[in-house]
Amino acid sequence: MVLSQIPANVVLAVLAAALMHASWNALIRGAPDKGLYTLLLHVCSALLASVGLLFVGGPDPASWPFLGLSALLHTAYILCLMRAYEGGQLAVSYLLMRGLAPLLVCLLSTPLLGETLSFGAWLGIACILVGVLTIASTSGQPLGLVLRHPSGQAALFNAAIIAAYTLVDGQGARLSGNPVGYVLALALFEPLVILAHELRRRRPAVLHYFRQHWPLGFLGAGVATSAYCIVLWAMTQAPIAVVAAMRESSVIFAVLIGSLWFKEGRLRAGLLAGLCVVAGVLLLKH
Repeated sequence: MVLSQIPANVVLAVLAAALMHASWNALIRGAPDKGLYTLLLHVCSALLASVGLLFVGGPDPASWPFLGLSALLHTAYILCLMRAYEGGQLAVSYLLMRGLAPLLVCLLSTPLLGETLSFGAWLGIACILVGVLTIASTSGQPLGLVLRHPSGQAALFNAAIIAAYTLVDGQGARLSGNPVGYVLALALFEPLVILAHELRRRRPAVLHYFRQHWPLGFLGAGVATSAYCIVLWAMTQAPIAVVAAMRESSVIFAVLIGSLWFKEGRLRAGLLAGLCVVAGVLLLKH
């Protein structure tokens, strides 16, 4: 597909998903117990998905191997997400996770999926990565210190996981014949291993937390599930690597939320770096 032929509604939908993604990550960042809230959010996502599957149906069996592999990758993603916001700033941890993933996706999608990207697309991806790395410098901490912190290391590892499940889910959604059913099935299965482990380890604390905070859990779950449904649908309309890169415009929203809500970093410098990300998105579109 020629990049200039990507419909405007696909671009707008991915940008909306980017805002939604930054928002549910901000809910985790603001939670007093980030680990339990992360687990609650994904359990609520599974409950919503089980209801949604009754209406939209499941994915085609051809996509089941991808679904199983993605569920394992998302299990690792949840574990890293629990650590990434413990002691880390929203914008910094978020941009490390989300900003480095497109580079990995692009490096892998061409040899593995046969997708060809134009010079403009590569230039746009480069702009996004420059913006991401610049945003890291606005945190007020040396980049080396950020990367040595456990939250920074968890975020870096998660970037690789995100790249892996992006490629897996992009192919799975294409084979599913039902991208919404695919993502709902994924949401249903991804938290089961961690939930079983946590219930065995500290069942009373988990159940008490869930009873106290389930409305906020369902709020985050609804936003997160909707955002990923949009992205997977977009991957059926445009090249996976391009959609994955456009999605990283969410770092702009993360900078705004981190600065205005959590009072983190330097807003002006963060927004200037964000403009570089926007330029990259525009290059991807044209």
